[in-house]
Amino acid sequence: MAVESAAADRTIATDACVVGAGPVGLLAALALGRRGREITLLERRPAPDPDGPPPPGPAVVNIVQPVTLHLLDQIGVLGRLTEGAGVIPGAEIFFGPHLAARHLYEELDGCPVPHALSIRAFDLVRLLLAELAALPNVTVLWEAETLALTTDEDGDRTTLTVRTPAETVAVDARFVLAADGRSSTIRELAGIPAEVVPSTGSYLDVVVPSPPDWDGMARAHFGPHGYLLETRRAEEGLVLVWITDAATAAQVTEGPVQGLVETLSGVVPRLADWIARHVTDWDQVRRVQHHFVRTKTWSRDGVVLVGDSAHGMHAFGGQGLNTSLQDAACLAKLVDEALAGGSAAGIEEYEALRRPFIEAFQSLQVSNTQQPPAGAADEGERAPEFEVLALGQPAVRARISDAAAFLAAPGTPQGR
Repeated sequence: MAVESAAADRTIATDACVVGAGPVGLLAALALGRRGREITLLERRPAPDPDGPPPPGPAVVNIVQPVTLHLLDQIGVLGRLTEGAGVIPGAEIFFGPHLAARHLYEELDGCPVPHALSIRAFDLVRLLLAELAALPNVTVLWEAETLALTTDEDGDRTTLTVRTPAETVAVDARFVLAADGRSSTIRELAGIPAEVVPSTGSYLDVVVPSPPDWDGMARAHFGPHGYLLETRRAEEGLVLVWITDAATAAQVTEGPVQGLVETLSGVVPRLADWIARHVTDWDQVRRVQHHFVRTKTWSRDGVVLVGDSAHGMHAFGGQGLNTSLQDAACLAKLVDEALAGGSAAGIEEYEALRRPFIEAFQSLQVSNTQQPPAGAADEGERAPEFEVLALGQPAVRARISDAAAFLAAPGTPQGR
């Protein structure tokens, strides 16, 4: 990044610097902070009002799966998060008009929480910030712009030059956890090559009130239209998500909104009257451009990419926030072990297990934003496995379980 580094007014020596105060960065900072580590958290946005309204614009809503909810339960926020969320008891999968599968979380062996939740990301941020505020060993710098990144000759310490409205600070850290999103400044400053590719498909969603006697089940519909998901939008109602190729979407979106109503109603006939009653204007419809991120490596010289900075995803399958929070917990544990005098090789070992799964899921997402293949066999391959969504990647489940125990058992750091 072509930004000239300014002289620092002061230096903060810290065990780990976490960049990005979204849910992923906050969970990593909280996990390490509760172990007694000295943590500096940087966020380029102003500090949010903990009692104020959410930021303007469409609220970001995510489906959080049981394996991820278990992590949030271990840090003590799940009960409060559930109060403003929508409970999803299970899912049904349709190929055309035919019900292919029906799953209930409570019937899934080993499921740690008997449901998924539809949550507002801002609600999770507020809860994590409140937990973080109780830790005197965590320093948060708001409106912090990172200007430069340097690493010592041995690769043991990284220094970030950070400008805030009040001062310029040098943050000297053993590890830097970059949770600053798909356009990561830290990734660029660390010289980690990345491909950030916009999805070529179309993503539309529209929210309607919850239909009478709705059971809360998520329903995924695969067919010539592409992919349609009906699921909860927090506690506020029902969201219909339509993902398809750009050409198919253009045939609908270039005309009156009734064309969208007809498309959605044709996929979900039982909701046809409800959709026609509540979808009357294109202003109700949200259009989102998603991006895929693939990087050459997820770590370099003490800089660790977490979440979207390492592997940004499309919304199809709802694994972006889930995999990112799981990674934050697992990587925080590995960083804590390295700070205690252990090897940092575990971070690379985790990537070796995780990357193939992430990239395979990204490929599945790409296929679901293109013209769908014909034939039942091909259609069956388009649906992600319910058990994997609910319980996480099989190869890292043991590590996620260990991370849950790590989150639940704050301790005094060793090796300092």
